[in-house]
Amino acid sequence: NGCGSPATEVTVTVNPLPATPAPTAVPNPICEGATINLFANAPGFTYAWTGPNGFTSTLENPTIPNATEANNQGVYTLVVTNPNTGCSSLPGSVFVEIIPTPEPPSISSNSPLCEGEDLILTASVVTGSTLYTWYGPTGAIIGTSATPTFTVPAITVSQAGNYSVTVTVGGGCVSQKATTTVVVKPKPASPTIDPVSPVCERGTITFCG
Repeated sequence: NGCGSPATEVTVTVNPLPATPAPTAVPNPICEGATINLFANAPGFTYAWTGPNGFTSTLENPTIPNATEANNQGVYTLVVTNPNTGCSSLPGSVFVEIIPTPEPPSISSNSPLCEGEDLILTASVVTGSTLYTWYGPTGAIIGTSATPTFTVPAITVSQAGNYSVTVTVGGGCVSQKATTTVVVKPKPASPTIDPVSPVCERGTITFCG
């Protein structure tokens, strides 16, 4: 009949989306085998993380131990949700770089040596290496070098044994040890000379060893 109904007022509340999170990983990059530490940097929300190799987490600051380049390097994405409104943010992300463990160098020496000679240890060159760390028979560090050679001066018999080296590459990642065995031969005792004396002038001197 062309007649309109009375107007009805409806109040609509529009809740804002949470700010897009800016997640971080500290430290980043990390060495293979270390722990990835993810930080939401957005307190007071619920969290939905996703990442490489099917990773998911609802923790604010999740961790991933024993990370490997193959399984864990990549982009980690975070969506936060306001528990009061149910509104979710746009996704924020962080790329986590994992430096693979360098291959251990080979190691050789000028063994066997005579007591008192210099031991010269030589490692193979590793691309990207920044430091070679050398270990003695007790397992203690005996020195470091920027080049793949190291000298132990005037070696003694007691210093014979296994010597090792590790290499550190950019990012501070350290290889496994490579080991070589060093043999040190003792010096023979000095001979004693017992001349027959006295003798007459123009006589013959006989030495008995």
